[in-house]
Amino acid sequence: MRGPPPLCIELGVSRLGVALLAVAYLASALLVALIPASELLRGGAVVAIGVCYVWTLRDWALRTLSRSIARVEIAADGTAVLIDASGDRRSGRVSPSSYVGTWLVTLVVRIDGTRGSQAIAILPDMITGEEMRRLRVMLRVVGSLRTDGIEA
Repeated sequence: MRGPPPLCIELGVSRLGVALLAVAYLASALLVALIPASELLRGGAVVAIGVCYVWTLRDWALRTLSRSIARVEIAADGTAVLIDASGDRRSGRVSPSSYVGTWLVTLVVRIDGTRGSQAIAILPDMITGEEMRRLRVMLRVVGSLRTDGIEA
């Protein structure tokens, strides 16, 4: 018996992601600006937070960097392919630490040939409602193939 066909999803720009990042980074910058330290140290830390914000915004929420994940393909056997904006493909396996929620899916993929994993947060405005439903179902199918945390 064959399983369902692989799920292919194009990730789009997230306005919700932009708003969440703005709130988080502004709150961080405000907290750093209020700590009792020299003005030079606080100013440098606030600038560093701003640079990190712009980088994360472009990479995750706006997907304008060449290394930003633009497309995800997931098969029912747990294999996944991450395709970035420049067209590079990275294959791996969906990790048991992936999270499936109502408004947030975190896809963690253990990339073949590397020691690390890559995590992607997927918000509901990055893909269509039907794609979000199919992604949640596919990740639950992949998760059901595991026994006691070990992949079958």
